Amino acid sequence: MAASNDPGRGYHDIGGEPGGGPIDPHVTQAKPWEKLSVAIGNALGKGGKKVIVTDETRRSREEMGEDLYNELGYFEKGVEATSRLLIEKGLFTREELEARMAAIEQRIREQGR
Repeated sequence: MAASNDPGRGYHDIGGEPGGGPIDPHVTQAKPWEKLSVAIGNALGKGGKKVIVTDETRRSREEMGEDLYNELGYFEKGVEATSRLLIEKGLFTREELEARMAAIEQRIREQGR
């Protein structure tokens, strides 16, 4: 979706904007990774270790850039925002995250999943 013509609104602030298309009213079952992403966010947030707060997550979502924001789905935005915050806070580097993800992908391939 294109950025709003209102100079006070960002590309992420689409509430009430025309042209968003129809909303699918059917509820879908969350995928396991989506449920896990919510659990991890809760564990890192107010309900857990308090490593991140809601305002930081919102800022991280809003700063990811219009192209990436529009490309990602709801849960993907949350994962991206959380990983950016954890990198920003020095818990790990982007390179460490990518290396860990590659190792997990390799293990999944080896297990034939």
